[in-house]
Amino acid sequence: MNMSFGENLQFYRKKSNITQEQLAEKLDVSRQSISKWESNTTYPEMDKLLQMCEMFSCTLDTLLRGDAERSANEDTADYDRHMNGFSISITAGVGLLFLGVAVLLVLMGIGVSSSIAVMSLLVFVVAGIMIMISTGLGHDSYTKKHPAIRPFYTEATIDTSEKRFRIMITSSIGLMFLGIMWLVGSRSLPLPEGCTMKLYTGIFMLIFAVSVMGMVYSGMQKDKYDIEKYNKSNSPEAREKAKQQEENPLIGKWCGSFFMIAIAAYLVMGFVWQLWSTAWVVFPVAVFLCAIASLIINKDSKTK
Repeated sequence: MNMSFGENLQFYRKKSNITQEQLAEKLDVSRQSISKWESNTTYPEMDKLLQMCEMFSCTLDTLLRGDAERSANEDTADYDRHMNGFSISITAGVGLLFLGVAVLLVLMGIGVSSSIAVMSLLVFVVAGIMIMISTGLGHDSYTKKHPAIRPFYTEATIDTSEKRFRIMITSSIGLMFLGIMWLVGSRSLPLPEGCTMKLYTGIFMLIFAVSVMGMVYSGMQKDKYDIEKYNKSNSPEAREKAKQQEENPLIGKWCGSFFMIAIAAYLVMGFVWQLWSTAWVVFPVAVFLCAIASLIINKDSKTK
């Protein structure tokens, strides 16, 4: 059963913990006007309705003829569920990219043929990219449908999340240093029969992958609780600004070229010179060149 406009307004006002006088001051009207609106005696003008929608982070339809209480409960539960899934999926996508390199090195380290090892790498990379693309499109669709969320996390919940973030980020950094220690120390360890040092390097990459996944997930979970940041980044003004600053098509072409060259260089260095354990550096180089190209192209487009 839907609530009346007056009931919805009263619900949002009390949920925001403001009095009729305070709301009247924000809307530049009299307290009597607020009282009449909440009793459904009179109705505000459109500009006031839109101002209240922005103030209470709700839609015009919900404010006028929806069920504000049910909508608020559904939005908060849906937001928490969506952001948790978003964090897990992006973390999994990023992790698969690093795990692919780890699997490649481990397989080659235990004597598996290069072609099978490379195919394993590509399976992980393709899966990771597909997950991130699908997740990104889903998140973009969600933010368009829910551009504003009313803050609902309690201070106790936020404090707990901050403690969890500190523990996770510290543990992830510590794990990364352990991986570096393993990489250095493993040089003096005996190798199993038929294996090469790529095996130990692959173990390092596996540790590194878990560390990166921990940092990505903890960072995204921290952002989940910053609803003010979410609302600001998905406001109509922010979307319009992003649309106006949409990247130059040349950037995509240059970056695509860099990564195609990087893939070709990686395969050539691996198959021809057997440099699988070090050839991966071509990908960070491609990212660096892509960033430089973006800066130069954007600077040129602004000066025109």
